[in-house]
Amino acid sequence: MYDQNGVNSLDNLMMREIPVEIYKLHKALNCKINKNNMFSTCNHHYNKRLSHFCQKHDEVICSKCIPESHEECQNVQLIEKAADTAKFGYALSSLGIANSELETHRYRYAEIKKKIKQIRSGINAYLEKLENELGNDLMEKYKVCVKEIDKERQLYLQQKENLDDWTREIKAMKNHASSVHLFSMAKLLHPRQKANEDSVQKRLADAKTSNIEFEQSRILLDFKRLVMSYGKISIRESPALMSSAHRKAFVIPSLLSRNDKPPSPVVSKFETSVFGNNVDVVRGCFLPDDRLFIPDSKSKIIYVCKTNGANIKKIKLRHVPKDACVLDRSHALVTCGDSGIMMVDLRTLSPGTMIIPGGHCSAISCNKDKIFVVNDECKVSVVDLKGKVLKQITTRYDPYMITSNKTGVIFWTNYNNNNVNSILPNGTSQNVYSGSDLRESTGIATDNRGNVYVAGCDSSNIISVSRTDKSSKTMYAKRDGISSPLGIALNTDKSKLMVINNKQIRVYRTHSN
Repeated sequence: MYDQNGVNSLDNLMMREIPVEIYKLHKALNCKINKNNMFSTCNHHYNKRLSHFCQKHDEVICSKCIPESHEECQNVQLIEKAADTAKFGYALSSLGIANSELETHRYRYAEIKKKIKQIRSGINAYLEKLENELGNDLMEKYKVCVKEIDKERQLYLQQKENLDDWTREIKAMKNHASSVHLFSMAKLLHPRQKANEDSVQKRLADAKTSNIEFEQSRILLDFKRLVMSYGKISIRESPALMSSAHRKAFVIPSLLSRNDKPPSPVVSKFETSVFGNNVDVVRGCFLPDDRLFIPDSKSKIIYVCKTNGANIKKIKLRHVPKDACVLDRSHALVTCGDSGIMMVDLRTLSPGTMIIPGGHCSAISCNKDKIFVVNDECKVSVVDLKGKVLKQITTRYDPYMITSNKTGVIFWTNYNNNNVNSILPNGTSQNVYSGSDLRESTGIATDNRGNVYVAGCDSSNIISVSRTDKSSKTMYAKRDGISSPLGIALNTDKSKLMVINNKQIRVYRTHSN
């Protein structure tokens, strides 16, 4: 399987012979096979070999990843089975492409042969037309020449008749008339004869002979050089296109869902005015059932609705809400400024007990039984469910919004700069990202892979920062409807991203879906 340079020979073959998307799939499924044909280790779990492939997230994972990040994914299978399926699908598709190309060549052969005959027929028809026109012109010229010659012939015949008459009269006079009478007659005929002779001489002198001539076209004289062939037959290579029927040979959903034109990333959108004319929506989150949980920072109300803004329900609070996050399937946490943190029962959509860590509670996130809350300037507190402050971390800037991942790492933004920062579980602070593509960082969220989504209010975009190499990628921009975004949030399976976007709420598909 490997050549003399240690390179997988199957990779070399596939790079030359198969479509790029199939090669990428092969590389993903066979992720870094070494010379002993063993799979590489998982990026998320130390020294754990990759063993499964998640079709939903298009990701190769280890057995430990399944209960942690892919428990709800339906299409998780052993990597060997996924690889065999992809190869078998490619074989069927390649056969279909070859048969399709053979039919195309047969069709093109018949079409070109038919076109050659049409060219010949067209040339013959055109030459026949020229021949008929030239023949008609020849006949007209012939008639003109014959008419002129016949006219001259009639004049000569008339003069000949006159001479014949005079000759007969002179012969008759010689037999019967006297010398005097004959002399007188000769004198009388002489001028006429002279005039007739002069007329004939003049006509002969002025006579012109008409000749019909034919001058061949110069193009025809050099026809063989000018028209050396009907055309040129050549073979033009072009990329093999896979039809939709051939694509069905692949059972991997990430390949079946790709079209020439990508679908719109927008799942739904609606104006915040559906909640009322005076609402101020800045932050929010997804509930476990994919409904939206939207605090109104101007009133004591939280709105719960579907992702399209339908089926709106109100939760009336005792305090004005600032931010919200989901604790578990039955409870959400809502910060209420100086009043602390309120627990909301999602089963009854009613306010519950208060958690009071002290300070002015604003941005909030949680991980299992730990609450991360901004409750003072340049301070993030780690609080338990009883309100006990377990740890307080000082930050360089005042955090505007925060989020956390499953390992307890806190990520936060500051509205007045373009940075994304993190706080590790041991309390160490780090700068995660800063770049020209992010201006006035606001909303922030993390997915199951550890990637961070950040909203740029002034840059009007949503970027994704990679967990591994800290590189950034613009996920959504103005062309996707992003305009001065504030709060963002991912749903439970990280397949949808809510963006609170200049008096409008939009829900986008993510690449994790």
